[in-house]
Amino acid sequence: MRYLFLTLATVCAACDSPSITMAGATKTVVQVEQSTFSVYQLGDRVEVIRTNIEYGRDAKGIMARAIAAIPLATGCEVVPGSLDGDPALLTAKVHCPT
Repeated sequence: MRYLFLTLATVCAACDSPSITMAGATKTVVQVEQSTFSVYQLGDRVEVIRTNIEYGRDAKGIMARAIAAIPLATGCEVVPGSLDGDPALLTAKVHCPT
């Protein structure tokens, strides 16, 4: 039982890590309504990772909240057509004002 707990704790600790291609990215934690996201930015690319559990009625609108988290965290606009992912992990390109 103790090993199961340690394994689960280790796996959960890794849930908020960006992909290897985002190594060195800046992390910002953002809350949009009931959703919490870690937004990683590296140049013109972002990864948005939802870090809370949502299901049922609470899950409705997660993608819209994830998209809204990007400008809040980065101050940049999402490039149209660049979004990819699912309610747990979203990637996009951004255009930042100079």
